[in-house]
Amino acid sequence: MILQIIKYGDKILHKKCKKIKQNIFFEGLFENMFNTLLENMFNTLLKYGGVGLAAPQIGISLRLFIINSFDSRKHMVLNPKILKQFGVYKEYCEGCLSLPKSFYRIKRKEIILIEYFDEKWRRHNIQIKGFLARVILHESDHINGKLIIL
Repeated sequence: MILQIIKYGDKILHKKCKKIKQNIFFEGLFENMFNTLLENMFNTLLKYGGVGLAAPQIGISLRLFIINSFDSRKHMVLNPKILKQFGVYKEYCEGCLSLPKSFYRIKRKEIILIEYFDEKWRRHNIQIKGFLARVILHESDHINGKLIIL
């Protein structure tokens, strides 16, 4: 199913999202609903040609986002924490599905250290650099109530 993308102006895009509690989503029916949500988010991301999609962009105030890695793998990022940003700032033109047809030059650090859980509730603590780090920082901004224009 393709979900509706929330556009700039909606209050949910300016709210810090709630942390996901493992026991809420990973029991019986909720697990199936959660997996369906993630699949729908990924289908929506592909439909609109994005590289990342955060839950508040579809009207859900939870700390999760998905990333299209362009290698046929779906990356689900739950309860992420950016532990460290380092390297030099690089400027890049970024777009956002909640701000259609708009692009902004944004400076971000080129390397990040992130801790998160995947869809199987496995903890990851990894260093990421380059474009993928930029996408993660962009989506992390979304779940913290920030947009690239503010």
